[in-house]
Amino acid sequence: MDTQHADISIIIPVWNNWEMTKACLHSLHQHTHGVTYHVILVDNASTDDTSREAPALGTSLFGESFTYLSLPENLGFAKACNQGAWASKSKYLFFLNNDTTVTPGWLPPLVSAMHEDKRLAGVGPLLLFPEDGSVRAGRVQHLGITISHGPEFRHLYELFPPSHPAVQKRRKLNVITAAALLIPAALFKAENGFHEGFVNGMEDVDLCCRVARRGGYFSVIPDSVIHHHTGCTAGRFDREADNLRLLLQRCRDMHEDINALVVEDGFELDFTPWLDSIVKLPDASAAQLKQQYQDNPTQEHLNSLLTTEPLWDEGYVLLVNQALIDGDLGKATITAYLRSLLCPSLAAYQNYIHLMKGCDNPDLIKKNETMLTAIENAIADRQGLAKKAQDIMKSTRNSATLEALKKTMAKSSAD
Repeated sequence: MDTQHADISIIIPVWNNWEMTKACLHSLHQHTHGVTYHVILVDNASTDDTSREAPALGTSLFGESFTYLSLPENLGFAKACNQGAWASKSKYLFFLNNDTTVTPGWLPPLVSAMHEDKRLAGVGPLLLFPEDGSVRAGRVQHLGITISHGPEFRHLYELFPPSHPAVQKRRKLNVITAAALLIPAALFKAENGFHEGFVNGMEDVDLCCRVARRGGYFSVIPDSVIHHHTGCTAGRFDREADNLRLLLQRCRDMHEDINALVVEDGFELDFTPWLDSIVKLPDASAAQLKQQYQDNPTQEHLNSLLTTEPLWDEGYVLLVNQALIDGDLGKATITAYLRSLLCPSLAAYQNYIHLMKGCDNPDLIKKNETMLTAIENAIADRQGLAKKAQDIMKSTRNSATLEALKKTMAKSSAD
């Protein structure tokens, strides 16, 4: 094939973490079929084995369809990606983090989606946490990025089981991650690529917001699956505050979309007592699940219900209690931890830390006790909560957000 005119250039910016890069390249070679592609590895002056090993491995796997670009210094994510894009003559660019591994059949669904809907500005795969035995293993890492008041950005339905109907649907999104992003090269270059003022963060949000401003939108294609380790590059979050400040300067017209997205899937927006926004299962849906469990109160059925509805808070309580009856403290602790992530509340954190004290991990116990103390102090600080509520009211135009906030504040006052 003519590698200078490959259908897709897979651009992988790297800085160290050679073992992960090697696994990523091997997975690409093993599982990428049906589409003509070219791999461009952009090395941000790695100090490990990358510069010595990558050119030979890339050539052995992809032949002339591999390009190794060595940068003189670590220029960061945006500049490295742009360097790869400017070196490409492909119709599409696919930006891919090196801490990923692709799965069989991952690329054709992305290309098909772009061909089927000419209005799509770009697509990404469903990103799952790796199967590493942790509580996150195999669950959703990225299904799109939502925007809420502030603005705040979050991964939609993070930690949901991939089989959940809300995970398996396609939807219009304003923002998706550049950890795995397919975008037409002409569009990317017309936007002058990623803005190079960002340092390892918010480059993708900025690009997507610029595209959305012109009427474009994005989507995650659940038929395409990639495993993502996340946050493996040293210093990944060192400039988070600066990046957010720059984003707010450049993208003042971002609008909240989280409420519309979650309501469409049968959920609702809510707030914790310390006024962090969360996605919640409506009370009526929770009551239906409770009745279903009471009709068949087996552990197998309970596990099935929590897979079907991972935001059912009482289900985790029931599962924790059952594990304790069975004498399985480890399972009880893991379940309590998952509950604290998906259904955060003061009771969830307290229960998790109480159970964790039966395990031998003093550093983790101390870390979570510090977090719990901060939450308890925030709840007790009525003046601080009032100020936070005022800030939220000033930063949102969404009526559902305001209504959820009023309900939370009224409940707090009653308590």
